[in-house]
Amino acid sequence: MNNIKKKYIAYIIIATVIIYGIVRYFNTVEGYIGNITKALMPFAAGAVMAYIINILMDFYEDLLLKKFHNKKIIRTVSIVLSIFTFVLVIVLLLGLIIPQLIKIMFSIMYTNPGDIKKIIESIGKNNIVDKIADMMNIDINNIDISGYVTKLIRSVMSSVGNILMGVISKISGFFNTIISVFMAVVFAIYILMDKERIAVQGDKLLRAFLPSKRDSVIDVLRIFNTSFRNYFISQVKEAIILGVLLYIVMIIARLPYASSISILVGVTALIPVIGAYAGLFIGTLMILTKSFSSMIIFIIVHTVVQQFENNIIYPRVVGSSVGLPGMWVIVAVALGGSLGGIFGVFVAVPVAASLYFILKRETLKRL
Repeated sequence: MNNIKKKYIAYIIIATVIIYGIVRYFNTVEGYIGNITKALMPFAAGAVMAYIINILMDFYEDLLLKKFHNKKIIRTVSIVLSIFTFVLVIVLLLGLIIPQLIKIMFSIMYTNPGDIKKIIESIGKNNIVDKIADMMNIDINNIDISGYVTKLIRSVMSSVGNILMGVISKISGFFNTIISVFMAVVFAIYILMDKERIAVQGDKLLRAFLPSKRDSVIDVLRIFNTSFRNYFISQVKEAIILGVLLYIVMIIARLPYASSISILVGVTALIPVIGAYAGLFIGTLMILTKSFSSMIIFIIVHTVVQQFENNIIYPRVVGSSVGLPGMWVIVAVALGGSLGGIFGVFVAVPVAASLYFILKRETLKRL
């Protein structure tokens, strides 16, 4: 009994010392935590990438196992096909979106120079500059224009060095990003190749350190895995439904860029509930370069389709697949977005679905 009390006292003393050290040297500890987090980010990204790619890999493995029996070769081929599919989809989507954005920029840059000329002539005829100067009690005739120009040139020249340093910093950041992405991909491949062995090692750790909680931990992890897996699959289905539905309505309304905007809205719709509004913004700019009246029609069409999809299709497709009622899907997305931003929106539904299932099951057990 005395040994147990001494053990707890030792734990309390150690915890107190650790808490005091963190509070006393908070800035130093925060710096170390930030550096460690930054160093681990590529591996965390690789783990997330491996989880998503594993869904594709399971599909390819099930397909290949029907014709072949060498599991090592099937695993390797499935990983290659999954990564190729993942990268191909991203490249195709970027190849569709980026040219359209460039086209919008050029369209805006070269929008009817005659209109700009008319605006400038109108400013000159109405003496707007003189009126503004009178309102601000500025005597234009006594302004030292050459002095202002000289100061402007000096300011620009002094800013060149900062601009160059910024460019160098951006280039360095770009290469660091490339290295981080490469490390994440390599780590993801290692996880995918040895996922069974990693699962066995995790099970051994649970047996060694949490033997009484092992079954409960595995059960909870299984529930979360099922929710996330079903959620990702249903989210892709929902995005495809939205894209197809918008395409049909845009064709009926004879709006331009129907296929490009529909695919764009479908891709951005992968961000739950709110994502398609990003597609609305870009699509509005695209159609504005063609016709103002078509832009108004597109906004109305998109709003109607989006509301129909958000309130009827999304809660049924996603909510039913993860076992979460439609009402709680909307609540989870709103709460996740307020707490964690875009990342919170992504994970809110599967996390809420898992907690809902666990709470429902435990409630039924107690009753």
